[in-house]
Amino acid sequence: MTKTEESPIGLLIPIGVLLIVMLAIGEPWLLIPIFVLGVIFISGAAQSRRIRTRERDYDYWKAPEPGTYTSGYIPEQNKPIYDQKKQKDQGITCGTFIPIIFVGWLFLQTMSWVFLIPLVFLIAGLIETATKPNRGKSRVRDQLGRENVRSVQDIADSTGMTEERVRQHIVTDKRSGQSDVWFNPSSGEVTHTPIRIVEPTQSKVGCTYCGFALKPEDRFCPYCGAPIKT
Repeated sequence: MTKTEESPIGLLIPIGVLLIVMLAIGEPWLLIPIFVLGVIFISGAAQSRRIRTRERDYDYWKAPEPGTYTSGYIPEQNKPIYDQKKQKDQGITCGTFIPIIFVGWLFLQTMSWVFLIPLVFLIAGLIETATKPNRGKSRVRDQLGRENVRSVQDIADSTGMTEERVRQHIVTDKRSGQSDVWFNPSSGEVTHTPIRIVEPTQSKVGCTYCGFALKPEDRFCPYCGAPIKT
């Protein structure tokens, strides 16, 4: 599986701007938002590294009793890649609110344009992180409605997106009930006919990317189309 995990590199821009402003005006209180953003960046980078390791070793994950991820609680380290990435993005989004509130308060207290500059960068970074998961979703939906689309790779080639990003949109739509697309577990080809309904207790392995219960003979996940290595 291609390694496509994105690191929280965008946080370095507001961190750098806050550092420059702090050094320029000598305001030590700006160390608070810098510290918060630094913690978020380090945490996000560590999560990205763990996810990249799972992508490199892409395989069945062994589900604990009583079944797969679809049946109950899964320890943090065994969460599907989709859920880990979603949790990471949500953590970055929520954590960025703290520096925005703090710098916004300083701006309202002083009405100085000096604090307005990092505030604009922080808000821009928040919007970037919050809107990133939904970019290209309509293009993926459009491609899934075309007869010549046979696989996730076809959609990626047609849209210019990575296969992982296409798969993310597919899982998001399927979990929200907005898509009925399925994939042939032998070939990975797109189909709109459910391959099967698998009871959680019938399978002890699941797709590493989305957590869907699998059979030992599956070579592609019927739910998200991810390739499976046994």
